[in-house]
Amino acid sequence: MLEGRISKLDLDRRSAVIVATDGREYTVSIPEEANIEVSELETVGTMGGTIEDLEVGFHVVFEAKDHQPDGSCTCTNLESIS
Repeated sequence: MLEGRISKLDLDRRSAVIVATDGREYTVSIPEEANIEVSELETVGTMGGTIEDLEVGFHVVFEAKDHQPDGSCTCTNLESIS
């Protein structure tokens, strides 16, 4: 799992740019079947969500596969922790 902040979000293309805590930038595609969890303010936990629940600036942990030399990859699991 990697940790970072969403710096760009493209809902139409289902993609995001995430800047990891180590400064690396990842361009991730987020397929329909990706597991997305978002913060639930009332319970201080997380709940199932969609890409539309994400926002630029959210702090996230994510799991990705198919890493390419240019930093692009496919996100299989993303959890908003902010």
